[in-house]
Amino acid sequence: MNRKTLELLLVNYTNINNGLRTPCAEKSKFEKLIKDVELKLKELPREVIYSGGMTALEFAHKLASEANTK
Repeated sequence: MNRKTLELLLVNYTNINNGLRTPCAEKSKFEKLIKDVELKLKELPREVIYSGGMTALEFAHKLASEANTK
């Protein structure tokens, strides 16, 4: 999974977990899922965001297309 997918999962799992008011099997399940996703995010390499919120690959594509039009 990529970083954005994991970040979305983390937000959704946290929201679901916060919605569960009493301790139960479901709450424990989401607490474990949250820990797992946080660990996976920490293991990913740092993602550099360029101007306009572009990733390195998107920025490289932009630069290449600009160079091709000159």
